[in-house]
Amino acid sequence: MSQNDTQKVILITGTSSGFGLLTAARLAAAGHFVYATMRDVNKQQPLLDEVKKRRGQVFVRELDVTKPVTIAQVVAQIKDRHAHIDALVNNAGFALGGFFEDISEEEMRKQMEVNFFGVQSVCRAVIPLMRERKQGVIVNISSIAGLTASPGLGAYNASKWALEGFSETLYYELSPFNIKVALIEPGSYPTQIFTDNARYGKSAMDPNSPYYQYSRKIKGIVDNYVSKLTRDPEDIAKLIEKIITSPGSRLRYIPDWSSWSRVMASRILPPSLHNFVYRKAVYNGNTNNAV
Repeated sequence: MSQNDTQKVILITGTSSGFGLLTAARLAAAGHFVYATMRDVNKQQPLLDEVKKRRGQVFVRELDVTKPVTIAQVVAQIKDRHAHIDALVNNAGFALGGFFEDISEEEMRKQMEVNFFGVQSVCRAVIPLMRERKQGVIVNISSIAGLTASPGLGAYNASKWALEGFSETLYYELSPFNIKVALIEPGSYPTQIFTDNARYGKSAMDPNSPYYQYSRKIKGIVDNYVSKLTRDPEDIAKLIEKIITSPGSRLRYIPDWSSWSRVMASRILPPSLHNFVYRKAVYNGNTNNAV
């Protein structure tokens, strides 16, 4: 398939909704060869509708980041058609809510399999193609949850903290091969991660859990906060496009001021102060039973 100098071959994971969907539609509308992948291709219609609205073209493929065979199949198809991959956007992931004791080992492992090991599996399949050409861009969608921690989100925090360390290592290791690695660390945006795609530990909302009232309190705080969000998820798609198409790049991008402020506060203020705030906001000032 012919390709001009401005067109790029781009592989994106997790494109059935949210940042992945908007990024795929935006890059497709710009004329790039976009391979938009998702675990369940039966959920592709919202993506196709958005692509059609923007008058683009996208190649939808089935890819489950926890199943290496599906990754290999998609990468092989792209290699056969284009011989290379210019950019990889690792967007697939989910957030598991719940206090540690309310999350089973199986649930914790699933969180890590998707958000951390899944990214590694896709990178393992794509990097050799980039290294051979000494050219490529890898964008890993992290979160400020990979830089700051909060109660009731430990599994997600752990997966994103792991992704941060892995990505920084790649940033150094792939530099000699002219492969850029970038982390995007968004705060909260009004996407389906908080609605249709929201997940909680099986015991998180069990009235018998010692954390039940706290889990409900956190969920109420989050739901109220998200309902008032005015940030545009398209801003993340624009940032990804800029990273992929611009010659320069840095490792970390915190895309909004409030998230940057929160990260800076976590670096400057002691954990004891954050704990005091959580006790007041989540535990109703309870110092005897607060976890």
